[in-house]
Amino acid sequence: MDATRKARLEAAGINVDGALERFMGNASMLERYLGRFLEEKSYAALSDAVAADDAAAAAAAVHTLKSVCGTIGCARMRELALAQEAKMRAGDWPGAKAMMPELAAEYAGICAALRG
Repeated sequence: MDATRKARLEAAGINVDGALERFMGNASMLERYLGRFLEEKSYAALSDAVAADDAAAAAAAVHTLKSVCGTIGCARMRELALAQEAKMRAGDWPGAKAMMPELAAEYAGICAALRG
């Protein structure tokens, strides 16, 4: 991973150094996982579940999204998913749904950085 790519990923909220630690310094493996994030289905499942007003499916999807984001270093997205999951567990479905625009913006920024 070159310095320009690393800077772009970090600007999008990805903790590259932290992720590299989890991948034992293997930058090529991290790059593969970052590429897989673009194909990962948990965000789409979350978005669809919220649109369908399906709290159970949304809870499962946000749990998976939180884990994926933690693995690849998407710290801000993980924090948002964690907060949304907490709202769901507390029975605050309206509050959890209200977080979707912020989650969508963060997700879009990460995807743009990964594609760039």
